[in-house]
Amino acid sequence: MAKLDTVEIKQLLKEPIISIITTMRSDGTPHMTPVWHLVRGDNILVGVEEKSVKARNVRENPTVALCVAANESPQRWALVNGTAKLTHHEVTDVVTEVSMHYVRGEEEGKAYVEKVLRELDFILLEITATNIVGFDGLD
Repeated sequence: MAKLDTVEIKQLLKEPIISIITTMRSDGTPHMTPVWHLVRGDNILVGVEEKSVKARNVRENPTVALCVAANESPQRWALVNGTAKLTHHEVTDVVTEVSMHYVRGEEEGKAYVEKVLRELDFILLEITATNIVGFDGLD
């Protein structure tokens, strides 16, 4: 496997690929869930429900990991280790942007955004990377 360079990793992270985020439970065990993410500058943003296990875990321990794997062969993937902080800053804008990024079609995207913003109380995980690695799946 060949390592991806920084530009290739950032490019992969910008694709609408469902990622897996890992947060740490209070007993030290990992909690892993699929999420949508958005790259903003040097940070990665993940919208979560304010009362979710993910948000609770980050309140207790900011250590997180995010793994993204392309659905292709050979498979490119990246792993981001870092710390997360919770923020409401631009939460509606970010949830809208990430939803439009992942939901195909503007009409479907707008309908989805309206529904989730009406039904769920979001907060953002703002992830600052401490280590990033990526590989292209080639030998």
